[in-house]
Amino acid sequence: MKKVLIHIGASKLQENTLKWAKEAGLYVVATDIDANASSKDIADEFFNISGTDVASLLALSKKLNYLYDVVGVYCNSDFGLEAASEINSKLSLKGCLPKSVKLSLNKLQAKKLMFRKGVPVPLSFTVIEDSKYENLIFPVIVKPADSCGSQGVSFIKQAQDVKKAIDHAYKYSESVMIEEYVDGDGVDTIGIMYDGVLYPYGIGSRVFSHLPYCFPVHGCSPLEMIDSEVRLAYSITEKAALALGIKNGPVKADLLYKNGRFTLIELTPRFHGDVFTSKLIFYSTNVSAVQELFNSMISKSLPKKSHIRNNGKIILWKALFPLIEDIDFENIFNELRERYDLLDVFINKNPLKVVNMHIDNSTSAGFFWVAFNSHQELKDFLSYFKHKYEGQFL
Repeated sequence: MKKVLIHIGASKLQENTLKWAKEAGLYVVATDIDANASSKDIADEFFNISGTDVASLLALSKKLNYLYDVVGVYCNSDFGLEAASEINSKLSLKGCLPKSVKLSLNKLQAKKLMFRKGVPVPLSFTVIEDSKYENLIFPVIVKPADSCGSQGVSFIKQAQDVKKAIDHAYKYSESVMIEEYVDGDGVDTIGIMYDGVLYPYGIGSRVFSHLPYCFPVHGCSPLEMIDSEVRLAYSITEKAALALGIKNGPVKADLLYKNGRFTLIELTPRFHGDVFTSKLIFYSTNVSAVQELFNSMISKSLPKKSHIRNNGKIILWKALFPLIEDIDFENIFNELRERYDLLDVFINKNPLKVVNMHIDNSTSAGFFWVAFNSHQELKDFLSYFKHKYEGQFL
């Protein structure tokens, strides 16, 4: 009987995960809100269903399970998590369940639970109408309680700016929270939870934009970090997952690191997006966390690889935030190929012409990935890129 994977999403950046599912021997049924999704033809079957259409995705899963053996459901964005968890629950699949998904997506409630379990998280509270904010200890972060992609997030240094930031956050959520500002370097982890144990599959850095908006602009793997600190980052990731009741399935953590201490900003029952998981970590380790997840779904056993080693290269991902119109991307990347080990490039179908004020990830025109022999080479490249293309990109 065919072993079926339901793959929520079939965009260009999801090309690798769809191919890995096929290579693992799965019969792949992909869904996407876009009827003309770029990678839909890789799948064995495709259905034009949004990741947020829980009822339709659940009905599809039941139909497929009647005909075949559905062994798993995969999504790499918050939008499909509710549907994935409902499918896991109804078909008794080994993955995150609805209660834990609901908890993880409510950032304030999640932080309260994790704090009680000893996970280092920032102090935070829900915004109440007509509250006064003069007594806050500034700076603070104002953010939607259940949004993603850095949308609606603001860094605030004085009371008079809080109201504007709250109004901005309400555009993305019905609930807004204020959180203490924690300084530090961004660190991302991914892993697979299996029967309450985390199997680590990747760690990398994340560098943010200039304040007051906080969105990632580039990152790399591996980190300039000693092994004991890497193990601590994974340990916190596992502890946070268990605090939210996540015992099975993929997880990703957003952390901040400074002076030997980690603070967990967010834990979600999925891998980081394809820019990080399917590209950066794969190029860095030659191991696919996604493929290992698929293999464990098929075998219904532990993930095979839990100790991932770097292949000797430092890999950088960089987002492109345009500042002028009609950027000649082809010429830029041809120039970069002549000087550097440019691994991959992704440009949106319709790259943005110009944005004078970038405030979140939604205005990125694309990404690219480059390999280096050392962190110093990477730093030199960032200086070169800024100098060469300053005025064209953020």
